[in-house]
Amino acid sequence: MSLADDKRSIFNTIGAYTSLIQEGELPQQTDLFSSISSKDDIVPFLLDVLKTVAGTEVLKEAIGGIFTKLIDEAEPKIKTELKKQFTQSNANQPLPNNFVNDGITVPVKTIDVTGKFKVDPSSQEGNLIYGSEAESFDKAAYSAILNAGTFVGYENLQIKYIESTDSFQIKPSGNTSVSIGEYFSEYIDNANIIDKTVIISAVMGVIYGTLAKEQDKTVNQTYDELQVETQLEQVLNGDDSFVISPQKFDELLARANDIVKGTLQYDMGCGLMPAELGMDDFSETVTTISGSDDPYYIGNQFENTIEQSTSGSTETQDLTTENKQTIKDGFFQKIINVFTVQLLGAVTAAPQIRTLFGMMSSLENEGTVLINDATEDMKNFKTCINCMAKEIMNMVAKFLFALAVAYLIKLLKPVIIRVLKEKINQYVDIIKSLTGPAGEAVGDIKT
Repeated sequence: MSLADDKRSIFNTIGAYTSLIQEGELPQQTDLFSSISSKDDIVPFLLDVLKTVAGTEVLKEAIGGIFTKLIDEAEPKIKTELKKQFTQSNANQPLPNNFVNDGITVPVKTIDVTGKFKVDPSSQEGNLIYGSEAESFDKAAYSAILNAGTFVGYENLQIKYIESTDSFQIKPSGNTSVSIGEYFSEYIDNANIIDKTVIISAVMGVIYGTLAKEQDKTVNQTYDELQVETQLEQVLNGDDSFVISPQKFDELLARANDIVKGTLQYDMGCGLMPAELGMDDFSETVTTISGSDDPYYIGNQFENTIEQSTSGSTETQDLTTENKQTIKDGFFQKIINVFTVQLLGAVTAAPQIRTLFGMMSSLENEGTVLINDATEDMKNFKTCINCMAKEIMNMVAKFLFALAVAYLIKLLKPVIIRVLKEKINQYVDIIKSLTGPAGEAVGDIKT
């Protein structure tokens, strides 16, 4: 039996149990699920299982859980895996004196792929993209730019902005009498890697394009960022070639044009749907979601943005209830997919991670820093990106699997009770037939 047949069998079994509970109502046609034919990506399959077992409302619960329980538990697991990637063949060697004294010098644009350092952290959009932590690598880097020529410290790093070349000099600080492996492990252990506000802002930014519009990004800047996101998405889907197909480039360019305008078009199964979310609504939503630990509340807040972002669209006025639900289903599933890409970006393409890649490459190549263009660098750090992608997909799949199992148990409980009652009544009938009039006192158990 093929994998597709195994998946189809699962859906058919769920449908049979559902039909039994609903007194013979026909189950949903499972061949409609595209995840049946997908070989590699388990997440869409688990989402389809959730919808089949508990209906589409459970997708909101899944999103709420991802932005509470899963994201809270992600950092220690990610740090453990990330430290493994920086344990190279030279891990036991001491930090070289020239590295301690001079560190590395890299252009700002080389480590700041998204142009974050052009935004003031105290601005409305800056509050979102820099996150809620009082100290972070990104805030230290921005401070270094404001104080050009002066070293600014963050954890066991010192960062100095060189205005004449628009570059950073970054070198070790603190206890430098340690091995290379110990140095990187110390940084990863103590640094802020995953910031909830940053991740939520990034996800919402991809969905609506509000942040790019607010930052006045150019089409070319946005186009370059989309290429990096596309490469990461391909890795999560099992393609680590880091090659984007020629047909995809036209699609990315069209999307970049839409993003800078702040209005995106989505095919949610009911035709193209224009969506636009103003900065005030965007900021309020991100702040509200990042400050809550109630998964149901968070799911509802995400759902509310659909109404907000499409309220001025004539395409939504004549939609049926069924079509609107289809749009929401597509929206919820897209959020989960975008979340996995942005989480992978946070641990492979964020400024502090690219800085670590640059430092490691310098230590391995006699002072030569081997980071430049982010889309090309992906190939050089292929092993690390693959490993981090697997860790993230495992976390997301494990969370969705646990949720699916919980709902499967809820589904099976009434089925089991019904079957048990039927069996007990069968035994009662047998007892009656064996005992004659004396067994008449034994009553049926009503189903």
